[in-house]
Amino acid sequence: MAEVEEQGRKSSEESSDDSEEEENEEEPKLKYERLTNGVTEILQKDAASCMTVHDKFLALGTHFGKVFLLDIQGNVTQKFDISPVKINQISLDDSGEHVGICSEDGKVQVFGLYTREGFHENFDCPIKIVALHPQFGRSSSKQFVTGGSKLQLYERNWLNRWKTLTLHEGEGTITNIKWKANLIAWANSVGVKIYDISTRQRITNVLRDNASLRPDMYPCSLCWKDSTTLVIGWGTSVKVALNKVKLSIPFDAYVLVNPLSASFRCYSLILRSFHSLENHSGKIFTVI
Repeated sequence: MAEVEEQGRKSSEESSDDSEEEENEEEPKLKYERLTNGVTEILQKDAASCMTVHDKFLALGTHFGKVFLLDIQGNVTQKFDISPVKINQISLDDSGEHVGICSEDGKVQVFGLYTREGFHENFDCPIKIVALHPQFGRSSSKQFVTGGSKLQLYERNWLNRWKTLTLHEGEGTITNIKWKANLIAWANSVGVKIYDISTRQRITNVLRDNASLRPDMYPCSLCWKDSTTLVIGWGTSVKVALNKVKLSIPFDAYVLVNPLSASFRCYSLILRSFHSLENHSGKIFTVI
């Protein structure tokens, strides 16, 4: 009888040790703090559709076409009535003084937060994404891009007029755009592409691993780790792409006469590619 009790005690101790090990193996949960104050009041009457984070403040878009600027405690500092329908995307430049907004009814507005002067246009199709040049406020050309059925670049010319250039189209709806330095990365139904605004050339095309995933249900997540490294999350796939520069020299005698005929070209390398058990589609990446 004593032996049975001893065996039972050992088995219970082993099971408790196993449970403790299982508890220790759980992934640590992220710390978070719920936004309150003005955000609580907003979400009682409306629903959030998008959010952009800056070092100075937060920008929140809603399904009823409003954009709120918030401090880190959730207090409303500014409010803009943009559209009667959903705000699809908000973009800020590095200074946090200029904002780009697009909505489901085709409205695109790009303006300074302290002046409403800028770009205001209504298109006949939904505009899903807008992205300002990181140095929009300092640049004389005031460049930004929009994404819907096509990727379009807008910039001011020397006459202070807006001109448009179509960078890409014909591969479905563009669902994400991230701009870093001179490189624009965007995702559509086929994959992720990168465009060099300084050379006006497309660098690479990273295809989707799982083409069976619907882009509208599993949108691609993009994050620039730095000015050359792009992190791509799509479904359970994560890829890290490094953009490099190489010297391109034409194979003819002209280069011996004029060395300036040589040029620099960008290309991309996939540094890492792996799959995880967790779905990364539609998530916001922040790489440290």
